Amino acid sequence: MAHYFGFVPSDKLKVLIVEAEQIVASNEEVPYYPYRDALTHQTARDLIDNLLVGLVDIIPNPERQASMRKVVVTVERATDTLLNILLGKENNEEVLPSFHFLRDRATFIDNDGLKRVGFKLTEQHTAIIQKGFAAITPEHVDTKAFKTALETMNEETLTHFISRFAETLKLGMIKRKSVPVAKAAIDKGMNMALNKLLPDLPDSSLNRLANYYRPFIVEKPE
Repeated sequence: MAHYFGFVPSDKLKVLIVEAEQIVASNEEVPYYPYRDALTHQTARDLIDNLLVGLVDIIPNPERQASMRKVVVTVERATDTLLNILLGKENNEEVLPSFHFLRDRATFIDNDGLKRVGFKLTEQHTAIIQKGFAAITPEHVDTKAFKTALETMNEETLTHFISRFAETLKLGMIKRKSVPVAKAAIDKGMNMALNKLLPDLPDSSLNRLANYYRPFIVEKPE
């Protein structure tokens, strides 16, 4: 069995995925880069919505909710800044590797036949994530293991959708060097969210949090 991280895309992202696939498949004599850029920006928004925005309602404390929203805004701005630096006008041949990445390496079909945005996890990272999720039950809570699982999931997600995706882009040396710097800033924001969220959460909220994340890990046949 293989394990994947993935979520069902928003309606807006579904439309952009289909639109981009149709444009490339039809070999239309139109620039591809606007479709690639729109698809990339919306994929980033969907990722942030699923990994961060969806957590706000789980937080029982209004002050922490407000603090979490500030973190979300910080991550959104850092992500938009990075994408605006990396993306731009390119010829169709240069854009195709990015399309192929988003189509072949950033989506998969789950066990219900639904297309998800996500990627295959290594056995090592799967074990860490599953161990952390299993550490949160109504009878027992191990916050440290759970936090490690979330950090691992977030780090792998950023590595895939930033570092690996950036490898498909035709970038100069300066832009290429900006990728790990921006990734580190986004990663810092994600970790800040966890550090603000997890401490002192009651066991009931930690269980709600674990139940929120569990559907993102999909087990399916190789």
